[in-house]
Amino acid sequence: MTTRRALLGLAGLAGASALVGCSADPEIDPALGPPAEAGLKDEITFGIWDKAQEPAMLQIIEAFNQHYPDIAVSISTTAFGPYFERLRIQATGDDLPDVFWINGPNFELYASYGMLQDLTDLEGFDTANYPPNMVELYSYQGTPYAIPKDFDTVALWYNRDLLQRAGVDEPAGSWSWDEYRDASEIVTRALGDEQIWGNPGGVANQALIYPLILQAGGFIISEDRTTSGYDSPEALEAFRYLDGMIRDGITPDVRYTTENPPKDLFNNGRTALYLSGNWEAALLQESPVREHLGVAPMIHGAQEANVIHGIGCAMSSRSRHKPAASAFLAFLGSEEANRIQAEAGAANPAFVGTNDAYVEAIPEFSLDVFVDAAETALPYPASQNTNAWLQLEELLFPKILGGDAPLEDGAAELADRMNGVLADES
Repeated sequence: MTTRRALLGLAGLAGASALVGCSADPEIDPALGPPAEAGLKDEITFGIWDKAQEPAMLQIIEAFNQHYPDIAVSISTTAFGPYFERLRIQATGDDLPDVFWINGPNFELYASYGMLQDLTDLEGFDTANYPPNMVELYSYQGTPYAIPKDFDTVALWYNRDLLQRAGVDEPAGSWSWDEYRDASEIVTRALGDEQIWGNPGGVANQALIYPLILQAGGFIISEDRTTSGYDSPEALEAFRYLDGMIRDGITPDVRYTTENPPKDLFNNGRTALYLSGNWEAALLQESPVREHLGVAPMIHGAQEANVIHGIGCAMSSRSRHKPAASAFLAFLGSEEANRIQAEAGAANPAFVGTNDAYVEAIPEFSLDVFVDAAETALPYPASQNTNAWLQLEELLFPKILGGDAPLEDGAAELADRMNGVLADES
């Protein structure tokens, strides 16, 4: 069986604490230490992965320096693809940034290895200021190790011009699975000669497969994180629904969307409907069909269900600049910092009560549907070695949807291999 260490290349992480402990460096107290004094002089590093959000982060640093003018914050931006590879290397070398972004799939791994600072006693940090499901996502064994920075949920983006041309009314609320399929089929049959689809299909996990399985009453990973839900009757129902649209020619097959990503099809006016998150708003602002775009609540199956995710801001447990890093991390989680990123349209802020600024920053879209969905959305499914079974999803979703073998076989293989990964975690 492939182990989690082999899959992630994290053998070095397991020994990182021991390496530090027996090195010439002094022991580092795991406690936060005293809060930073206003006159503290220090330099800290801040790691992020989104160049588009860098201007807003620089604004936040500037605002932070109004409170702590002598704490210099050096920002380092790495593209998302190599970001976590670089973070792994930094972790094995005991050189993590003082403060850095983390996401759900990687959070528990770093928290479980003791790489993240316990934020229980962080001055100015109150978990009541953030959605409970985001606090849950960034807590490990009941302890918070990252501050929610922003959040995203899923809704139904649509192109009203294409719907009108096909004779389909705009969604006035949450469509059922049947309504979504029927509208998609009408558009595909009416406009297919123009290479226009009703919906673009695809294999997106958070935006498509996860919520549909949840809407059918299933689960992705059991609450005790020991069992995959991919071979459950509910998961098979969701897979059959998506697979049926491919086989009936309503949506393109996975090979087509590999070369023509769903977001590009929608952005270029080649699909009328698109299930995706508020992370698309910045891209769609520049879309050539922007004036025709709208957004409605997420579709629903036997029950309503959505998935919430977002960035967390964490601090290295081995930072040598904890007073300064603590002050900056607390500021990142403050109402002031959240309003700055909201007003810049950089991201939907996690701090409760600041979402209006984000909604108003991009008024052409009804982004409040994403905010409303957060109230009941379930946290992004994750375990200690999430990335290992995300790789299995990437490999096997195309085999399940529109593949040559029965989809039940592909789902069973995915569940079996995911169960092996989960067993290896314990």
